[in-house]
Amino acid sequence: MTPRRNWPALLACVAALGAMAPFAGSSRAAAGPESAGTITHEELVARYADEDSRFVVLEGNDGINVHYKDQGSGPAVLLVHSSTGDLKDYDGWVEILGDDYRVVRFDLPAFGLTGPVPSGNYSIDRFLALVDSLMDHLGIDRFAIAGTSYGGLVAFRYAGTRTDRVTALVLQNSAGVEYGGRGGTTERVRDTSAVFVPKRFTTEEMGANLRLSVNDDSNITEELIRRKTDYWNMIGRDREGFIAWQMYERGNPQRVLARVRAPALVIWGGASRALSPETAQLFVDAMKNAESTEKIIFEGGGHFLHISMPEATGRAVKDFLDRKIGPSSEYNERE
Repeated sequence: MTPRRNWPALLACVAALGAMAPFAGSSRAAAGPESAGTITHEELVARYADEDSRFVVLEGNDGINVHYKDQGSGPAVLLVHSSTGDLKDYDGWVEILGDDYRVVRFDLPAFGLTGPVPSGNYSIDRFLALVDSLMDHLGIDRFAIAGTSYGGLVAFRYAGTRTDRVTALVLQNSAGVEYGGRGGTTERVRDTSAVFVPKRFTTEEMGANLRLSVNDDSNITEELIRRKTDYWNMIGRDREGFIAWQMYERGNPQRVLARVRAPALVIWGGASRALSPETAQLFVDAMKNAESTEKIIFEGGGHFLHISMPEATGRAVKDFLDRKIGPSSEYNERE
C-alpha cells in the first residue's frame, strides 16, 4: 500500500496533474474495495446547495440527478470544472461574466452535488450526452463552452463533435494531450493500483493537495478545503471515480481538435505543476481549422487558475467572448 505521507502529492498527480479522468479505478465495480467515504450525498446537498442550486433528472441519461446553476442573461456560456472540481470553483468567473452572459455550470458525475450514474457509465461519451441533454433542457441551442483540466477535455471533445452548437471554446490548463504532469508523456500509466487505494482524506491532506494546484495560499480558504474534503469523502464517491478512470479512452486528441470550428482561447499557468506551458501551444497548433486561436500564459499561475487568479483569468475570458460572440449578439432567452 502507498505510504500515507505520499497521498497529497499522489492525489494532485491524479486529479490535477494526470487530469485524464476524474479519479481512480477499476471498470469492475463489484470487484472494487468498499468505499472509504463517511458522508452521505443527502448530507452534502443539505450542507452545500444554495438558493441558486437546481437539480434535474434528465430524460434518457441513466437517471442521473444533475446539480447545476443557470445565472445571468445574454449569450450562453457553459463552464465545465476539473477533476476534484465542482461548479462553485467558478464563482469568480460568474461574477465577471454574469452581467453580460447567461452562465450555466454543472457538477459532472462523480463530483460536487451531482448524484451517481445508476448504470455505472462514467465514460466521456456519457458526459458529452449529458451536456446535450442539460442544454436542451434549458432551451439553449448554441453556446460557448469553457473547461478546466479534465473539464477542458470534455469541452474540446464537445466542440469538435458538436460544431453546430458551439459558438466559442475556452481551454484552461486542459487535459487531453499530455499525460502524467509537467513534462509528462503521451503514454498512460496503466498500473494505478498503488495510487488508487480508497481512503478518507483529512482537511490537512486536502489543503496540501490544493497548494500543489493553486499556487496562491491566499485563495486557499478554509471553506474551499472543507468543501473539497467533504466531497471527496462522500460515501461511494471513490468508487465512482474508480470506475471512471478505467473507462477513459484517450483516442486521437489532435484529430478531434482539428475538427473544432469555433474561435478558441487557450489559457495556461506558466508555473503549473500539472501540465507544461508548452502544451498550450500543442492545443493551438492542433486547432488548425478553428475560426481563430489565441493563447495567454499567466506567469506564476498554477493549474487551477480560476481559483488562484479569478479576476485576471475571468477578465481575459470575458474580453475574448466580447470580441468573438459579443454580449449583444443573438441568444436564447429563457421562456
